[in-house]
Amino acid sequence: MHERSHAAQAIAKRQLLETLLGPGLYLVVASALLLGYLLVREFVVAVDSSGFNYHLSAVYDLVGRILEGAFGRTFVEKLFAEGPFLFVFVVAMIPVCLFLVVSSVLRFGLEKSAGALELIAYGPADGTAYILAGLAKDLVLFAASFALLFVFMAIAALLNNLVLGPMVLFAIPTVFLLSISISAYGTFASTLTSNAASALVLFIAVMAIFLLVLLGSFALVAGLAKGLASVSAWTVSWISPLFYAKLCFQAVEAGQAGLFAAGLCALSLMTGMLVFVSHFVILARGIRG
Repeated sequence: MHERSHAAQAIAKRQLLETLLGPGLYLVVASALLLGYLLVREFVVAVDSSGFNYHLSAVYDLVGRILEGAFGRTFVEKLFAEGPFLFVFVVAMIPVCLFLVVSSVLRFGLEKSAGALELIAYGPADGTAYILAGLAKDLVLFAASFALLFVFMAIAALLNNLVLGPMVLFAIPTVFLLSISISAYGTFASTLTSNAASALVLFIAVMAIFLLVLLGSFALVAGLAKGLASVSAWTVSWISPLFYAKLCFQAVEAGQAGLFAAGLCALSLMTGMLVFVSHFVILARGIRG
């Protein structure tokens, strides 16, 4: 166990260094911060004597019309009740999360196909150590990205006479654990497939199903999405990290600390279970897939 832990740390440091030496992460984070800045500035423009009026901003008018048409006026009011930062936080983290998870899935598949994983797994390292290393690398980069975005939002709030509401503060641990769970799903998809392309397709398909069910549970008139959600939610929701993240937000809105803690625990447990299952899958399939 000690050898596996040491091997995972060594592999994680190598992967972390490779990611930091490339320009991709910096470009994605910079783009996310720029997008966040524009959304904050547009929110300030859309505030008048009566409060937030999204019709005053071309950007928020488009966003507001789409969200109101899909989820209703109440949803939009709750989303922006504490200012723009909950929306900014979620929107800014989406490209960062996608970049890190997709990069990990592609790396896993490419190194498996090229035989590099077999070379890495020679000696004290094994497939499980590689899995743990990938998740550890993502965890560190997620934490750094979240910290940077939080500092950005705090400065933006100060400069624009806004405040970071409690919903944003509760959203940070929720979205962080959600991101790690999604990363674990990416790793699980990689262990089930033999190459990077098939792993990416499987991961995208699973996430699309989870997202469709989540949107269907919110939508007022969603047609096929609503029907699919009502039929399959009872089988899909309990394995969807999006469902538990939604549960956390609902708990905060209702002021139920116990339910919020249970949602966070469920996200953590899901990550652990995915790692556990991935361990046995890679043992059964082998590192060559």
